[in-house]
Amino acid sequence: MELDRARPRRSVRQLLHDEQGRIDIKSMSRDDAIAWMMEEVGATEGQALRTYKAIWQKGARNFEEIDQVAGPLRKKLAQKAYISFLAPNLVLRSSDGTVKYLWTLEDGEQIESVLIPDGDRLTLCISSQVGCAMACTFCLTGDLGLKRQLKPSEIANQPLQVGRQLPEGVRITNLVLMGMGEPLHNLDNLTRALDVCLDDEALNFSHRKITVSTVGLVPKMGELAARLPVNLAVSLNASSHEQRAQIMPITGRYSLDELLQACRDFPLPSGKMITFEYVMLRDFNDSLEDAERLVGLLEGIRAKVNLIPYNENPDRTLRRPTDEAVDAFQDYLVKRHLNATVRVSRGRDISAACGQLGKAAQQAVDEGWLQTARAIAGM
Repeated sequence: MELDRARPRRSVRQLLHDEQGRIDIKSMSRDDAIAWMMEEVGATEGQALRTYKAIWQKGARNFEEIDQVAGPLRKKLAQKAYISFLAPNLVLRSSDGTVKYLWTLEDGEQIESVLIPDGDRLTLCISSQVGCAMACTFCLTGDLGLKRQLKPSEIANQPLQVGRQLPEGVRITNLVLMGMGEPLHNLDNLTRALDVCLDDEALNFSHRKITVSTVGLVPKMGELAARLPVNLAVSLNASSHEQRAQIMPITGRYSLDELLQACRDFPLPSGKMITFEYVMLRDFNDSLEDAERLVGLLEGIRAKVNLIPYNENPDRTLRRPTDEAVDAFQDYLVKRHLNATVRVSRGRDISAACGQLGKAAQQAVDEGWLQTARAIAGM
C-alpha cells in the first residue's frame, strides 16, 4: 500500500470532524460525550452512558454494533458522529518480547506504540505527537520535527486497540507517555485522552500506573499536576546546565535551575517520587564527576533515577557507555541514598528502544509503506 503523499494535511481541529462533518465522539470526555448525545440526538442519560461504555470498553467500531440502544438512536448517532480508529499497518516483534505497533492516522501520518513485557508488568509506551519539536540530539523522533499534535482519540486509541489484541485475561498494566512527541506540548489533548484512560466507565487505568514524561516544559508541569493525578518523569540527561544545553535545546528556554525548582514545587502525594531519566552517553555524561554533580542537583527532591544507556544507531555518532561505567555510576548514586535503577534496553532489534521511535515511520513516508515494512520485518 503506497501512502498518498499528495493528500493535504489537516489540522487537529479539522480532524475532530470527518469529511462528512461528523464529530469524532472519541475525542470527548465522558461528560462531554453524554451531554452531546443528549442535546444532539435526544438520547437519555442512560442511553448515552451505555453508548460511551460500548465505545471504550467493548471497542465498538460503529454505532450499529451497539445493541444496548435502539436502532433509531443508533441511526441518528451515525449521522452526526463517527467512532475513530487508528489504522494498523505493521506489528514488529522483538526477540526479547517487545512489540512495536505502527499506525496510520486519518491524514496519512504515522505514529508508533511499544508494548514492553517485564515480569508481571505489561507496559505500553504511547505517542502524543506526530514527530517532536524538542530536537534532543540523542532522539531520532526529533529529526522529524513537529508535524502535528495528536487529537485525544488518537492518544487514547493506542491503549484501547493494543489491549484488544492481547489474549483473553491479559491486560496492559502501565501506560507511559514516552513515545513520539513531548506530552506537555500537547497538554490539552493529552488531558482529555488521559481522562478517558482513567475513567472507570472507559479504559479504567489507575493513576498510579500512568506516567507522563517531559523534557522540562516548566510552566506546563504545574498545569499537569493541577489537572491529573499521574506520575511525572523528567528527562534530565545531564549534570550541569551547560552540559544539558548541548544535547537538549529546551534548556535555552528553561534553565536547569528553573526545571529543578519546578520539580521541588511539584505537588507529590505521599509515597510518590519524580523519576529522573538520565540517558548515559559515553565520555559525555557518564563519569563519576557527573554522578557527584547529579547527587547535588537532586538534593531536596523526592527522586528516583532511571539510568538509560544510550541506544546506538547509524544516524548518530553518539556512543553507548561501557557496562563498567554504568555500574560505577549507579553504585555511586545508591551509596549516596539515591534510588537508582538501570533501564534494560528493550526492542533494539526493531528500533523500539528509547530514542529510536519515528525511524520506521519516516521510512514509510519516504520510501512507500509496503516496501519499507517488508524490509523491517525481514520479509
